[in-house]
Amino acid sequence: MKKMVGILGLAFGASMMISGSALALDSSFDAMSKAGKHSFYVSCTGGAGKSSVQTAEGANAKEAQAKLAASAGNTCWPVWQGLEG
Repeated sequence: MKKMVGILGLAFGASMMISGSALALDSSFDAMSKAGKHSFYVSCTGGAGKSSVQTAEGANAKEAQAKLAASAGNTCWPVWQGLEG
């Protein structure tokens, strides 16, 4: 029972951290053209990689996305989430 409560507590804490960081993103259309740290959901197919959330610095979202795409491999693609701010 204690183990179950501990696991639920960890899951709740993790979900609060994820939602807290998501609220700090500027996902407006204008943010795509701004320089800074851009956040991406890197989606992978075929079991070759694990999907995750990653960030990259760039002069704009397209440049940051290109950096992540080059390092992610052929089966993964970064999907822009917003500009961290």
